[in-house]
Amino acid sequence: VLTAITALVQSASQLILLRLLTGLGASGVVPMSLALVGDMFKPSERGRPLGLLFAAMEGGMALGSTAGVMLEPYTGWRMLFLATALLAALALWIQVARMGWKQEPHKSNRTSFKKMVGGFYRLLAFPRGLRTYLFVFWNGIFHSGIYTWLGVYFVQKYDLGPIEIGLAILGYGLPGFFFGSLIGRAADRRGRYPIILTGLATAAIATASLALEIPVLVAALAVTLISLGYDLTQPLFAGIVTELGGKTKGGQAMGLNVFALFTGFGLGSLLFGELLKLGLDQALIIFA
Repeated sequence: VLTAITALVQSASQLILLRLLTGLGASGVVPMSLALVGDMFKPSERGRPLGLLFAAMEGGMALGSTAGVMLEPYTGWRMLFLATALLAALALWIQVARMGWKQEPHKSNRTSFKKMVGGFYRLLAFPRGLRTYLFVFWNGIFHSGIYTWLGVYFVQKYDLGPIEIGLAILGYGLPGFFFGSLIGRAADRRGRYPIILTGLATAAIATASLALEIPVLVAALAVTLISLGYDLTQPLFAGIVTELGGKTKGGQAMGLNVFALFTGFGLGSLLFGELLKLGLDQALIIFA
């Protein structure tokens, strides 16, 4: 509903307010999905389903961003919001049809505000927990800062039009879409840390390469490698978080994980925009 209403806004402030409210409404989907994986699978089996889940998220973002950039010149941005709202309504209808309107009564598991705050404190007081959430936060800053400004990058560096930009950034999301499950299986079998280190290095090197004078096709490949860096890190961080939460506070642990990630997403876009005052290449090198 909020996405559909966004198509009617008349100012930037109205747009920002509605996006904030929409984000509040949608923010529970990801931590609930991740907590569900933690409930359904043993720690040694979570890599593959988490890889698939993040592949779906990232693939959807990539395809949606590309489709939006390519369709906007023909439909206008308002129609894109309406079309997205219709897709969301379709997803809701499918879910309701699968579950039925009547549900079995759910046993309440309410907790006090004091216990909730105490749960967050225990998650962050544990050294491994604090370290993991900080990595999630910084990873969000890095990837959002780069991804948000890719359109500007391809305009300034290669003078591409909207459709060409859409094609250039299409690779962001494809590695996870095709290899998310394999990455998850590899993490289950061989451990997470070598894969995480590989992902951090891959993303950093690919970002640094964007600051060089390279052909546009090589730049598009670098964008794909940055996406691969995300696929090699974020699902594995989520796997660690499922172990931190255990059975008693898995939802709380995942909620904090997604809070750290999406706070990093917002801050990363802002920070890269500020660094653009130094120049595009300098901003890329600093993030790398």
